[in-house]
Amino acid sequence: MTRKMIALAAAALAALLMQAAPAQANDITYYTTIYDTDFVTAGTGGMRNSGTGTITVSGVSGTFDQSYLWWHGPTNSTDPNANADVTVNGSAVTGTNIGFSQDNFWGFDNSQAYRANTSSIINGNGAYDLTNFTKGPDIQVNGAATAVFFNDGVSANNRDIVIFNGNDSNFASSYDPAGWDLTLNGIDYSGGTALLTLFVSDGQNFGTDDDGTLRINGTFLATGGLFQGDSLPGGTGPTGNGNLFDIKTYDITSYLSMGLNNLNLTLDAGFNDALSSVVAFINLPAGAAPPPPTATPEPASLLLIGSGLAGLVAARRRRSARS
Repeated sequence: MTRKMIALAAAALAALLMQAAPAQANDITYYTTIYDTDFVTAGTGGMRNSGTGTITVSGVSGTFDQSYLWWHGPTNSTDPNANADVTVNGSAVTGTNIGFSQDNFWGFDNSQAYRANTSSIINGNGAYDLTNFTKGPDIQVNGAATAVFFNDGVSANNRDIVIFNGNDSNFASSYDPAGWDLTLNGIDYSGGTALLTLFVSDGQNFGTDDDGTLRINGTFLATGGLFQGDSLPGGTGPTGNGNLFDIKTYDITSYLSMGLNNLNLTLDAGFNDALSSVVAFINLPAGAAPPPPTATPEPASLLLIGSGLAGLVAARRRRSARS
């Protein structure tokens, strides 16, 4: 088969997959569940152009278990490994690409998101230096964040952490539809606090306080200036109105009832800022999380859509120029 025939076949398959996909934003997919654990997150923004930053972890005690690092930014490459190799505290880290999406109107070809197991490096409290997170002007990063799991020795406060990850822009493009949409079925709730923590890339403040509306099972959760690029340390970003990465946590206890529950998180359309959902942690009392679902591959957009359809992304711009 010639190279041209292979390219045509790949493009046709990508188009077929898009046609067959449900009409919802679904590039944030289930990754794993860490059961009966303790959990903290930390991150940094403001890494655009420099590719450097510092993540300071606190709150870890007892016995360390594992950690993961996620990063996201725009690129002009269809290579899923374009920004996979980074450095944390002087040690090489290679990430797994967890999705292509649009670039959020920065003038790049796409955006790419990555995840790495960093248990051998990020393994307790302290400052962790990030370097080599850009590869010249065409391979950029907005920010990075970590989740650290441990056992503090107090079983009464243990949690089940269900992790969804990927790369889902809230604006519609050839990569994914408008908004965000993820579902966790089979939560066995018997009491206690339930939380939702989101890692979101590309947050800025355009003065409109309109990032859409988050809903749980169709019911209002939060609206307004949700992700302004002001929740984490780091530089101010290239436009000075937000450092392009956020960690936000919401109490979702009131959306659960005793017994079995299904939880659907959506972000409505009607927003001004283009944002990328990278990670969602559904943080439940220990024993409440369902068993892991049948394993599925990472999103098909990783290669087929990332390489075959990247040229279809319109050169749309935000209301405020991002140069």
